[in-house]
Amino acid sequence: MRDRFTKLFFDLRTLNAGDPDHPVHDPCVTQWPPLHIEKRRCPCQLHDPKHEARVRKQQRRSRCLLILLIIILLLLIGNAVFLNIRVLSLSTSTTTNQTTSTTNALSVDAQQCLSQYSLNAPASARTYPCSTCLSVLQAVPSSYTSSSANAHNTQVINNAVQFCSLRAIYETANAQGQATLGNGSWAQNVNFCTWTGVSCDTSGQVASLQLAYPGVPATLPNEIGGLTTLQSLEVIGGSGIPAGSLPGSFTNLTSLMTLHLEATSITALPNSLFASPGLTRISTLALVRNSQMGTSLPSSLTSLTGLQNLLLNSQALSPSPLATLAASSSLAASLHTLDLTSTSITGSIPSALSSFKGLTQLLLGSNNLTGTVPTFPSTLQVLELNRNAGLGGSIACPPAPLAQCSVQGTAISVAGCGVCQNATTMA
Repeated sequence: MRDRFTKLFFDLRTLNAGDPDHPVHDPCVTQWPPLHIEKRRCPCQLHDPKHEARVRKQQRRSRCLLILLIIILLLLIGNAVFLNIRVLSLSTSTTTNQTTSTTNALSVDAQQCLSQYSLNAPASARTYPCSTCLSVLQAVPSSYTSSSANAHNTQVINNAVQFCSLRAIYETANAQGQATLGNGSWAQNVNFCTWTGVSCDTSGQVASLQLAYPGVPATLPNEIGGLTTLQSLEVIGGSGIPAGSLPGSFTNLTSLMTLHLEATSITALPNSLFASPGLTRISTLALVRNSQMGTSLPSSLTSLTGLQNLLLNSQALSPSPLATLAASSSLAASLHTLDLTSTSITGSIPSALSSFKGLTQLLLGSNNLTGTVPTFPSTLQVLELNRNAGLGGSIACPPAPLAQCSVQGTAISVAGCGVCQNATTMA
């Protein structure tokens, strides 16, 4: 039985055993074309009017929201711009107000100085702190003093400045000078317009100051520059005072029209004294017997356009200023009186003086002039050439006869000019 089963199994294995083996080849596979997926609506949504209406409504809502958002953004931007402009405007206004407030407000120091001058100085004029308050009050800006709203305080400021400027003259004087000034109410009260030698205009501003020895300061104090409304200053010294140089603040006296310095020991005047912005309004300059003033005149003198009277007496001038003065077109147009008596000038009288069409008085006596006299302008009324031994020639009387003429001590011929002819015989 077992043999039969084995034989059957063998026959089954050898069935078709004669067929030849064939090699196995890879199958030929072609590449598939790309897969295209078509988006299609769900069949349930095709041609659904309700769905399409919802979509359109949603789209409209989206557009409305977008427009609303744009409007809100524009409003926010506009509001921001407006706020920035408003803030800038307020800031500028605040800055302007602060600046105005600053310029229209007095400093604490200035307020204290005003209070002390108004409350304490009337009872105790000498204790007012001019040493600190003068500079403080002079520093008050013009934007404050020019405002009509500050008129009262401005007047008090001006009064305090003038009081301190004048009191400095008193304090600079020696004991004898202070006694003399004190007898004239100086520094005894704040009513400086009543002090001896002080004259004020109708608004209470110092317009004229006359000081005579012994009531003069030892030197002219720097505080004198605070008298900016001063129009006339006359100082007649003695015994070597006042001495020293003019203070630097002297050029602040821009309203000054008359300057008379006599018998002082003041040293040379600065060359720029009469140049802008200094004493350009001077119409009368008198320098008499100032032994320490030097022998030359300030170079700016010939630039003065309003100088009418120039009087230089009894102080040596070298070299002679006649030629320089005669060459000035400004002086030729303005000068009325030229007085150089006893100044030791030499040389000849310039013929250019004939062009001084406004000259009425020419006084050149007691000098060392030489040469012949020139033709004088027809406006001349007073002529003094006495005590110039080297001076000759003849005087031809101008069309309008001279009112006064002095030629004694000269070799000048005065034939035909009666007033001068008589003068030659005078002792």
